[in-house]
Amino acid sequence: MNNRDDAAFWACPHGQDARRGCVACYEDAAAQEPEVPMWDVAVWFTSRRPIPIKALKDVHRHGSRFLLDKLSAPYIYLLTGHARADQGVQAVAGLVGFLVHNRHVVDEFSVQETRAVRISPSPDTPVTDRVWP
Repeated sequence: MNNRDDAAFWACPHGQDARRGCVACYEDAAAQEPEVPMWDVAVWFTSRRPIPIKALKDVHRHGSRFLLDKLSAPYIYLLTGHARADQGVQAVAGLVGFLVHNRHVVDEFSVQETRAVRISPSPDTPVTDRVWP
């Protein structure tokens, strides 16, 4: 994949690189209707400074959708959560957008790896069989 293809692959609907986050995608995820797919998202990132334990614990108060954990290696963290979005790249952009939106918690970070798995509605479920909550 060349740089142009890579940039297009990672572009969210707002034109941002999902790995750098998009606050608009973060805000959009909270306002989505139940029929928009739900994604289970994980973002592994490094920080130049340690994140205080209190901040790690306080992340869950932004709705039980997010958890922030420190991994065993220094300054490596895992942010997980659920996001409603049409595409996985938008779900990733929204979760990383949470970090951008909360720069008081994580002022400088670098995303190392991401994962987004569609959990509902299942992509292989026929439209007529879907039950909306």
